[in-house]
Amino acid sequence: MSLLKFVISLLVILDPVFAAIMVASLVGSTREIKKVAFKSSLTVFIASLITVFSGDAILKLMGVNIFSIKIFGGLILLHMAFQMLQAKAPKTKHTEEESSAAAEKDDISIVPIGIPVLFGPGVFTTLLIFREEIRNVFQFGELLVAIFISVVVTYITLSQSSFFARKLGTTGINVTVRIFGLFVGALGSQFIVDGVKHLWFQG
Repeated sequence: MSLLKFVISLLVILDPVFAAIMVASLVGSTREIKKVAFKSSLTVFIASLITVFSGDAILKLMGVNIFSIKIFGGLILLHMAFQMLQAKAPKTKHTEEESSAAAEKDDISIVPIGIPVLFGPGVFTTLLIFREEIRNVFQFGELLVAIFISVVVTYITLSQSSFFARKLGTTGINVTVRIFGLFVGALGSQFIVDGVKHLWFQG
């Protein structure tokens, strides 16, 4: 169940469908789309591994405990979810200025598609929280497998950007974003409740 939880959580926050639509609007040829898909997915994979393996050091460097991160991360996810439920792209993923800049770039795979459209604050805090919740080597392995599965799904989705843009259309994209928003909101609420509960009992 942990593996399924990790995979679903990462995918709905990564939201590769939205990223695919953005790629389709910025990249013309199929060959270039494949390149962007590979480099963007690789960026997400590397950033995720760095976060997972450096999670403890990052928290110690910031001088905060995991429960504070849970509350803050939950608020980020709720902010994303409210925008997604309105079928809007979360501003934690990108801004209009970044979209304009992306349209003028030759290579958009690492910035902004890899970071922050795919791997943004929501994914970063979620991975930190998952890393701190792990209690044994088996669960750690599940998290690594979940990251790999999520990256593979992201790559497949991005490589089929033209297909998603053509088949889903505006209505399909909006419905997908709203459904993902429900999951993101539920996950954010859970993080906030867990964080507040533990900090409350700690006094």
